[in-house]
Amino acid sequence: MNTHMVSQAKCGKTMLFGLGKRLGRPANRLSAEALAGLGPYADLPAELLQAALEQVETTQVNPGLLKDSLPPDRRTFLQRGSVQIQTRSGTMSLLRAGTAQARYPMPRARDVVSLLATEPCTFVSLPLSVGKAHKLPRQARIDPMQLTVQENTALTALRNSFRSRQRVLPSLPDLALKIGRAMDDPETTNEDIARLIQLDPALTARLVSVVNSAAFGGLSKITSVQQAAARLGRKKVRSLVYSCLLKSIFKIPSPTLRRRMETLWQHSASVAALSFVLGRATPGIDPEQALLAGLIHDIGAISVIDGISEFPILAEREQVLDHVIADLRVEAGIQTLTCWGLQDELQDVVEHAEDWLRMGSAIPDNTDVVILAQLHALIGSPRQAGLPRVDEVPAFCKLVQGELTPSHSLRILEEAAADVREVHSLISSD
Repeated sequence: MNTHMVSQAKCGKTMLFGLGKRLGRPANRLSAEALAGLGPYADLPAELLQAALEQVETTQVNPGLLKDSLPPDRRTFLQRGSVQIQTRSGTMSLLRAGTAQARYPMPRARDVVSLLATEPCTFVSLPLSVGKAHKLPRQARIDPMQLTVQENTALTALRNSFRSRQRVLPSLPDLALKIGRAMDDPETTNEDIARLIQLDPALTARLVSVVNSAAFGGLSKITSVQQAAARLGRKKVRSLVYSCLLKSIFKIPSPTLRRRMETLWQHSASVAALSFVLGRATPGIDPEQALLAGLIHDIGAISVIDGISEFPILAEREQVLDHVIADLRVEAGIQTLTCWGLQDELQDVVEHAEDWLRMGSAIPDNTDVVILAQLHALIGSPRQAGLPRVDEVPAFCKLVQGELTPSHSLRILEEAAADVREVHSLISSD
């Protein structure tokens, strides 16, 4: 029999769970106070909290590799012990019970390569249906019923053009696509990739400049793309190449919408720079990937703004323009990422970048980073009034090993202000 031992208790009863044998000790029942301390259940009324306790299952495991996938229809939390988690992005994180991060669910099976209990552990789980959804009042947007007949007709036509896949989506520069394909091909060498990048002398110079910058920890100077690839690795180089080339797609011929596109670029570049700095301070986050995530989180808005140029009536009123972009940006963004082959890596960012109270999992990801970066980027802007405080969002509790405070968060960014400006400048260069 497998030496990894697992037992499970439900409503006070101990049962065999998965492979292996029991630990031989009774499972501890979860208290109402402990349940209320878990993120998804923090606001449950007392009567619902008591009802939820009846659906709690407790699982105990010995140290070792967890052979069984976490149940997909339940939220699972680490109550005691510690687990080493390898995510599909390649990062390794250690989750400890009792930390701020452990208030949030274990990551989904599809996001995990392995789970290793480093000591005896206790998990508790509840059905996904338990717990009310956390909702914030949405920012004031125009009621669709207040659109004029002409505006509503135009919006319907624009929406249908996305759903029928008739819209021309923004495309990555050809060189970026070639480099991306080469990076994904295990047969190509760093020298092959370097030769591709060197086809664009301006990109070559920018990439070397980025890697040598203080923000990227360039203590010893490099002079070639080959050295950049050797220092950072292929995945990081790909993220930087895309980030350096993306500004070219934030363009539009329409003079009316050019200012809006420029505002979108400035916001995206600011969020990208902040995401890089926050990602750099958070174990398990690839800062170069966080940079790219920040830059593309609103990528769907490019397609929407471009589409609005064909329906100019939708740009005549600022509130209508805001509504149309907000209504279609996620759908358009997912289509764009799919076209680029980046949907597996970045779709969650596009889909949830403005889902401020997104629970996610106990392990911080790029979506958490982008959410927090956006809230920082919007401080002092007109939009801030309709947003939660930085310390009210779940992402805040997970980043920087769950040790953030409002003042600590600001201090990290203040101390790295020069790096934020430098990264913003590097990705904004033409």
